[in-house]
Amino acid sequence: MNIVLVGGGHAHLKCLLDIKMNKPFPNQNVLLISPDRYQYYSGMFSGYTEGLYSIDEIRIDLKNMSEKAGVTFIEDKVTEVSVSDKTLMTKAGTSIPFSVVSFDTGSFVEGPSSFKDYLVQIKPNYLFANKMKEFREVEFPVVVGGGSSGVEIALAITAWRKKNGFPSNVALITSSKLLTASSRKASNLIRGIALKKGLSVIEDDSVANMDGSHVITKNGRSLPHSRVLWLTGPSSPDIFKKSSLPCDRNGFLLAERTLQAKGLPFIFGAGDCITLEAFPDLPKNGVYAVRQAELLWKNIKSYINGEECSTFTPQRHFLSLLSTGNKEALLQYGRFSAHNKLAWKLKNKIDADYMKKYI
Repeated sequence: MNIVLVGGGHAHLKCLLDIKMNKPFPNQNVLLISPDRYQYYSGMFSGYTEGLYSIDEIRIDLKNMSEKAGVTFIEDKVTEVSVSDKTLMTKAGTSIPFSVVSFDTGSFVEGPSSFKDYLVQIKPNYLFANKMKEFREVEFPVVVGGGSSGVEIALAITAWRKKNGFPSNVALITSSKLLTASSRKASNLIRGIALKKGLSVIEDDSVANMDGSHVITKNGRSLPHSRVLWLTGPSSPDIFKKSSLPCDRNGFLLAERTLQAKGLPFIFGAGDCITLEAFPDLPKNGVYAVRQAELLWKNIKSYINGEECSTFTPQRHFLSLLSTGNKEALLQYGRFSAHNKLAWKLKNKIDADYMKKYI
């Protein structure tokens, strides 16, 4: 019988560590399926973009980790799930049976299909490194999205261009204010930081159209662009709807607090690819994925042993560290905000310590 882990996200990396320390059940094979040998750590994407980290410092070798844990690694993409006969179909045409399957595939960022010829595609994560090296050098880089990802990457590109003799003509467009999920103080603070560092910020506006050379906003602005990085929010993988699995209205796998798919206890999920029915508005970020990682393998074992699974409760407040370029960062905890180099040192230490567990 097979336990299949689909994707190499935070929770499945923790599963590999748990399996390595405590070998799984007799007569159970564990497989990890991922479309790329490497998993790239999104927490260090801005640092890589700015040139602070090498590619080897931001990626984890899934094949190597799997082998050390006695897990079979398969470099392939799961395209469909058959609930009736408990099999997975892959892009390579392989049919893989499972007794338990877990999904930790992350989310995607999709811009409007009418703009696809002008957009930079950086997800799945293994596309990020090469695409970002190209994008940060283009003549007129435009980033769309005022959340944490958009702000971090836009500021990282700005910092890299200044250090490498490129004009700092990076533009960020957001349909609301910057960091709307944070406090008003943090939003105002990051706006001032962005302007001070030379990032052009356009708030309360959105992209109405674009062609090969310009972005046109709903408020009538025309901005030159060479390529556009679309970071407006997560989109779900299509596998769940395609396979008629329980989904929320946006196509994310709908899960119980035990991280089991609603009505299908042999299917688990964690991270950005799921929505918890009890917490439908929970932001899709790495903080919750890391917390779910502590629970996932424990619950898979409990299910197989016929025991009751534990439930996940998201924390109300968590530490947020947003890199702003030049080894500075914005620290947020609850209503407290601070911006300085000490915050970046803390972020760097947390990220480096996280990677040490897997490299």
